[in-house]
Amino acid sequence: MNPWEERFPRLWAFGERVSVLVIGGLLFFLFSMLIVTIPAALVGLFAAVAGLIRPVPGETAIRFWRGFRRSFGRAFFLGLVDLAVALLLWYDYQVLRSIGTPIATAGAYAFASLGFVVALANVYAWPLLAWYPQPLGKLLKRSLLLAGAYPFRALLGWAAPLAMVLLLLLLPGPAKSLPFIFGPGIGALGLGAAAWWAMKNHAGPDDEFAQ
Repeated sequence: MNPWEERFPRLWAFGERVSVLVIGGLLFFLFSMLIVTIPAALVGLFAAVAGLIRPVPGETAIRFWRGFRRSFGRAFFLGLVDLAVALLLWYDYQVLRSIGTPIATAGAYAFASLGFVVALANVYAWPLLAWYPQPLGKLLKRSLLLAGAYPFRALLGWAAPLAMVLLLLLLPGPAKSLPFIFGPGIGALGLGAAAWWAMKNHAGPDDEFAQ
């Protein structure tokens, strides 16, 4: 055992947790430099912070790389699905709002509600892909089912990334670097913890959830 770990176990454990967030965030930024790699880097980030949420083996960088590599194609298509759905819902919302009739306005709010459901489903989709890789069709179905069964937990999951955005807007000068350093890791930790809160009721060891 490291002498510092033996002497200050709690401080050492805290430092290890912080290092997971920092390393995961740095790897996320590094592997996101090519736009097309952002979805896979996001999966890698969820895989990296998994050790803070549930028992998983491996070092932070190794978990990131495994998540990035094994889910690259599915992550890319999931990112395309998210982008296409978001653009479609936003376009339909704007068109219906511009019409201005009561029926059109009601339709616009219906599309906004669908966007809210998609946001909740995404809380489960990305951690699910990182921790239990499976075909994209099954992934989308299970994400929607989890969002329907546990909407409040998914809503809580968005608190961490939104807090990081708020800090980025409010912190002065050099302090703005803190959300960039810790933000991705903390955001993924918040979303992942909320997702695991619901998923642990259905997940077994290894990849049983994906069967």
